[in-house]
Amino acid sequence: MNTLLLSLVALIETVAPVTVPPIAATPIVAPPIAAPLARPRVAIIDSGVARTTELAALVSAEYDMASDPGRAEFQPRYDHGTMVATILARAAHRQVDIISLRIDDPAGCPTGANPPCQPSAAPVVRAIRRATDLGVDAINISLALDQDPSITAAIADAAAKGIRVVLAAGNNGYDHPGNLGPARAAYPNAVLVGAIDSEGKPWSGTNRPDAAPEGYNYAWQLGVKVPTAAIDGRAVTGTGTSFAAPLETARFLASRTTAAR
Repeated sequence: MNTLLLSLVALIETVAPVTVPPIAATPIVAPPIAAPLARPRVAIIDSGVARTTELAALVSAEYDMASDPGRAEFQPRYDHGTMVATILARAAHRQVDIISLRIDDPAGCPTGANPPCQPSAAPVVRAIRRATDLGVDAINISLALDQDPSITAAIADAAAKGIRVVLAAGNNGYDHPGNLGPARAAYPNAVLVGAIDSEGKPWSGTNRPDAAPEGYNYAWQLGVKVPTAAIDGRAVTGTGTSFAAPLETARFLASRTTAAR
């Protein structure tokens, strides 16, 4: 045992040290980190949007286009805009940046009218022009627009700049859609949206496309008892083409993302 130990020690002591030539250090380059994709931006032209718990991180700005001075941000009088925004946020899996453009009349709606109400075309035109200047990816308009040439021109200009304009087709039960003038002026970058029920059948109140549509796009989306939320966060449902439109907006955003991959 002692002999073996001494032999190992002797061997170690007689081994000449090995000289290792210096090796040039190779710089370590970190792999590139992919920048996160920016969320698409959608302008919702409506009655204003409340920053509910669900929407607080998604609604980045609100502009009051119908009152000077502007009303308090994110404190709408009516549920409509918040319901539309909530449907969009859910359908887009929260991958959306919402800009609220408030156009409801500060005087409120006449008796029996459904909000949002706005007797003047000017606030709507200002809202469309602001959304265009902001360079949003899409504009959601869940409103019955006046047949005003200034509105039609503003929508056409937005579409000409590559912005998708999504328009509710209206709730009159007609065999032709509402908002047809703006949709045709912005073709092919605009789409009218009708409402179907959960079985895929047209809702009785929806304005339908013409038998042979020409010069405009028309899409069907769920518009009957669509789950959403009110301004105080309560769970509610909405029926009408107003609530079908944000589902089509979300579908457009998804198709654009898929095409980019």
